[in-house]
Amino acid sequence: MKKLNEIIGFIGAGNMATALISGLINNGHETSKIISSSPEKEHLEKLSRDFGVMTSTDNQKVSEESDLIILAVKPNIIETVLSEIKETIIEKNSLVLSIAAGVKIKKIESIIGSSARIIRAMPNTPASIMQGVTAISSNEKVEETDIEKAKILFGSVGKTAEIKEKELDIFTALIGSGPAYVFYLIESLLESSQNLDLSNDDKVNLIASMISGSANLAIASSDTPQDLRKNVTSPGGVTQRAIEEFEKEDFKEIIKRSMKVAEEKSIELGDK
Repeated sequence: MKKLNEIIGFIGAGNMATALISGLINNGHETSKIISSSPEKEHLEKLSRDFGVMTSTDNQKVSEESDLIILAVKPNIIETVLSEIKETIIEKNSLVLSIAAGVKIKKIESIIGSSARIIRAMPNTPASIMQGVTAISSNEKVEETDIEKAKILFGSVGKTAEIKEKELDIFTALIGSGPAYVFYLIESLLESSQNLDLSNDDKVNLIASMISGSANLAIASSDTPQDLRKNVTSPGGVTQRAIEEFEKEDFKEIIKRSMKVAEEKSIELGDK
């Protein structure tokens, strides 16, 4: 996998920033070319201790020393943070990548100017174990080399897809929030396993491994998910009986409706 040579600055030192820093270092990025800022000194001490990267409580210092700036902050403080560093961004023409949930590119442009090179990204939580899925969208000032840099960065923690910003809401509903649906399924199967004489830890391990194995088979196989399901479903058998119950309860339609309302909620939050 290709590596980045730029000095990368993280404004924010939370879980996703930590995952990205870990991914970069695992991909061979030099620790001397990573710097992170945060008001939380404990977070900075952990980053310094675990990865040996440079840290600071000064956002301006990070913006001055970095070629590529990652906004890894809560949406409610992004305006304040950008106001602090916008002059440096403009002066250096820095590439800005935002992972602030729901903050649209036009919002960032309204603070630092429409001439800035801005990429908005939506990673999901499995990035913390290098198995995430990230969507990226960009403004008109971004160049192909900038997109490549974003793909290398987020590729260090999983898979990436470049999509239009207007599609980020359905991506959020399907994939950004997707891990929660999988965990909900694990919860449901766990509650259904009362007659299985194993510890809860063993049950979780077996159920999660079943889901992981099935997902990997869907990726590896040339068959469609529908065909893979049919391969497991013997006529008149156990699986068919369960599928019949799903269909009686209109399970697919419940999922479709749920994705629609989740997409609408994402749109609503982004408009605020």
